[in-house]
Amino acid sequence: MFSDIHHVSYLVPDLDTVIESYARMYGAVVTGRGAVANLGEVAFLQAGEVEVEFICPEDSSSLEAGGGNYVVHHVAYAVEDLDLVVAEHRGRGFRFLTHEPFTNFMGYRLIYFDPEDTGGCRVHLTDAATLRPRSGQALR
Repeated sequence: MFSDIHHVSYLVPDLDTVIESYARMYGAVVTGRGAVANLGEVAFLQAGEVEVEFICPEDSSSLEAGGGNYVVHHVAYAVEDLDLVVAEHRGRGFRFLTHEPFTNFMGYRLIYFDPEDTGGCRVHLTDAATLRPRSGQALR
């Protein structure tokens, strides 16, 4: 069902500082950056085979759990057939935060589970066909 973990997302207090740090430490490059309504400013960084998402939240109180430092926001799993996986999970009683998957500013088609069904963790499923290829991978 899950083909891999696509990315981990962190809440951070300062997006530019994180981008500079990851570029210096890991040679990461920004693959996308934009504002997401009711969330904040978001950047995706690629370092080798790893993609990481950073969110500078509109409401900085969400950083309190991490003492003002990075806080895990969600984990994104890639799936080969998002609609089928969603239907199967709904059939097993799982709920989602939206009725249908949506497409984010990176072009990724995704849907979040209701955190009540995931032990309080934010998890989203992403349609693998909409993901950008990582270095060394072919387009799907």
